[in-house]
Amino acid sequence: MFISLRRNVVLRRASVCAEATPRKRVKRIRQHLNPLSESASRPASLEAGWFAAAFDDPTLPLTVDVGCALGGWVCEAAAADPSRNFLGLEIRPAAIEAARAKLDKLGGAGNAHFLKANANVDLRRILADAMGPIERVLFQFPDPHFKKKHHKRRVVNVELVDALADALAPDAVVYLASDVLEAADHMRAEFRAHPAFAEDTLDVDSDGWCRESPLEHPTERERAVLRGAGTTSTEPGHVFRALFSRRGAWI
Repeated sequence: MFISLRRNVVLRRASVCAEATPRKRVKRIRQHLNPLSESASRPASLEAGWFAAAFDDPTLPLTVDVGCALGGWVCEAAAADPSRNFLGLEIRPAAIEAARAKLDKLGGAGNAHFLKANANVDLRRILADAMGPIERVLFQFPDPHFKKKHHKRRVVNVELVDALADALAPDAVVYLASDVLEAADHMRAEFRAHPAFAEDTLDVDSDGWCRESPLEHPTERERAVLRGAGTTSTEPGHVFRALFSRRGAWI
């Protein structure tokens, strides 16, 4: 009985200590942000010479990951391929902070940089500042904005495709990927409708989607989708991909 009472006292003390010790709050990152809001629509602050300062060799071929989320793909790709520069754009402030922290934790990389930006506001300016050839622009699993009234928030629209047509040199590549068929269809239709872009149809399925990713590494989202963990996926375990290249001449 004495042992039992003593045990109860110890347990109560442990419980009191646990309650007295404050838990470290984990900062949650918002999954969605309205790109049309006043705060999100403010142009990014780009200092003169920012691009040259961002990379060890700013003249290397550039890959731009639009909507880079927490930056995992950019960090992994930059570490594996020092012959290219990688620029991650993300509209959510907390996400871009997490991406920069991830890069710092890995020891940094002279060929990777993250920028808080709204692609629909800033992409044309950002690409105009590039000092090397813009080789690839990626749209990997952008927010699908499911509700019809929110479709105007989608990142790929006529104005953005026009900006890419003006900024990209012949043979530059645009890669689209989503696990939501309707969102993937929307992106593909915007690029199909523009005369400056030609769709790659060499290795596609019966619906015209690329069978394999042309990229070196999957994103965190793609890994989750491929293992069937994508809760909003149109087809569990399936990614809809499309590849376009900038034509040499168009009217």
